[in-house]
Amino acid sequence: MEILRRYLETSPTRFDAYVALQCALMRRYVSRGGTTEEFCERLAPVYHRRYAPVLLDNR
Repeated sequence: MEILRRYLETSPTRFDAYVALQCALMRRYVSRGGTTEEFCERLAPVYHRRYAPVLLDNR
């Protein structure tokens, strides 16, 4: 959750932090040899389960 704190501090809204963090994680995954399709199929749902309740709970 430490990485999340960084994005919350630099993003104007919680939704922006959610999207920015997801994009950064996808870029990292792709740079290590994964594909965007694999990320969307395998990791995006896990990301959503972990971070959506924290960032998108309508605060």
